[in-house]
Amino acid sequence: MNTVTATLAQVPPAAAYLIVVAAVLAESVLLIGAFVPSFTVLMAAGALARAGHLHLGLVILTAAGAVAAGDLLGQRTGRALGARLRTGRLGRRLPAAAWRRADTLMDRRGGQAVFIARFLPVLRTLVPHLAGATGLPYRRIAAHSLAAAPLWATIEAGIGYAATASLQHAVSLGAPALAVTAVAVIAAPVAWKKLRQRRRRAPLPVRARPASRCARPGKAVTRAGGRPRRSRSPRRSPRPAGPWSRSAR
Repeated sequence: MNTVTATLAQVPPAAAYLIVVAAVLAESVLLIGAFVPSFTVLMAAGALARAGHLHLGLVILTAAGAVAAGDLLGQRTGRALGARLRTGRLGRRLPAAAWRRADTLMDRRGGQAVFIARFLPVLRTLVPHLAGATGLPYRRIAAHSLAAAPLWATIEAGIGYAATASLQHAVSLGAPALAVTAVAVIAAPVAWKKLRQRRRRAPLPVRARPASRCARPGKAVTRAGGRPRRSRSPRRSPRPAGPWSRSAR
């Protein structure tokens, strides 16, 4: 970020605003947009606004305008390349069911997807193209794009504006913490998988069946002294003598 900040500080303010616009617009270009450091540029512009070299309001305004123009450009590009995106080298790797789900998602929640994707790297480049490729008109995503643009620009430029003095200290502390978190996230599934494999390989303990209290007729039952005895079947009670019995006759 120091290099970007030094570059923006050495040029006139008008040129610095143009660099911000160019960086945000370049992020909306397919394939190369994921490699454009728009977040770094906006943070540097916010830091220069804190130093008095630029105006924070103009930085946010120019960045928001570039976002809206970039979403429009991405939607038009995706609409023009809709068939090619599906039949191209990358598009053929996706099954037809995935494209049908994308069509359904864009038809139902295309505007919300554009709004949320603005705050996620890489996705903010792909989603407007996907909206155009699925045939979603720009008027369906225009309101969400215009609402997300100033909010996104304010957050990213505001971070640089507020963290100018302690930016280097935050980066020096955040890098080791980020590395430890990444290692923990990667190692946790591996450790859990090995633990499950060990549990599966371990023999299960054999449990003895508890002796039944009620034995069936004819089965041997052990007494308290250790001598077996046979359980007797219950005697049936005699039937009462009726008028048609032999004794009555």
